[in-house]
Amino acid sequence: MLVKNASVFYANSKNDSPNGRGEPEVEKVLQNLAIDIHWIHDKITFPHWSDIRQNMNVHSLYWIQEGEGVFRTDDEHPVSPGMLFYLRPGLSMEMKSGSAQPLRITMILLSLYTLSPSADNRGRVEPLEVLPLPFLVKPGKEQGKQLSLLFHRIAADWVPASTGSQLMTQSLLYQLLNELLQAEAHAHPDRGQGYELFLRIKDDLERRYSDPLHIHDLAVRYGISSSYLRSLFQQYLHQSPKVYLSEIRYEHAKKLLLYTRLTLKEIAAACGYSDEFHFSKAFKQLGGQPPSVIRTRSDGQG
Repeated sequence: MLVKNASVFYANSKNDSPNGRGEPEVEKVLQNLAIDIHWIHDKITFPHWSDIRQNMNVHSLYWIQEGEGVFRTDDEHPVSPGMLFYLRPGLSMEMKSGSAQPLRITMILLSLYTLSPSADNRGRVEPLEVLPLPFLVKPGKEQGKQLSLLFHRIAADWVPASTGSQLMTQSLLYQLLNELLQAEAHAHPDRGQGYELFLRIKDDLERRYSDPLHIHDLAVRYGISSSYLRSLFQQYLHQSPKVYLSEIRYEHAKKLLLYTRLTLKEIAAACGYSDEFHFSKAFKQLGGQPPSVIRTRSDGQG
């Protein structure tokens, strides 16, 4: 994984994709992301080669395998092996190879979409304007090796006319984007010492949502105060741990209402609610509708 020990550099260009985005946005993108592959190419250039970005209406990932050169947006960016450039749609760029060591670039061109879920299972698909990635990513040595192998697999295995190849390549691209987005989310310089602790507690909530968890007991388990636990979630997730746990339980309960025949009592127990009454009350507060309405809708869909 790229999350640990990855170093990320932000190019000083007004054309760069936005940074400073938080964990919730990254997870939202990953959960609802659809990938359409346009082109994957292992580009081998020659000394003094130059070109401009031709396909500006797509998302592009350029992995630098070999050589040296310069990319120019509003600023000039020296290019060397082990760099990754993310080009959002609409970003213009000039490219030049050096005289002694021409560039070799793995180019991946994608259209990306987000699916907006709906209670009736008829989500809306919309183009994703930009990924929460910086323009320039420079991973550490070990992570760079992993990235290089992954880009090599993607370029070597992609066959445009093959359905099987398309599916396998998409799975590799999901892996790639997940690692890049998670690394970017974890690499902000303002992450304090409590960030790793926050991630551990957050993961604990996500895995043990069905248990009768209490914030005080959770704080004791991690050797911190309840107030510090709340401050960690406010700092990094912008909501309390209680609210986050409620949202997790709500999402699990909604799926059980839609796709199982479990009773409300059984769903309440499966999702960590003390009883059916508290389940129904909490569900309506979060979703605006009682669980019986979701169950009725599920019955209507057959």
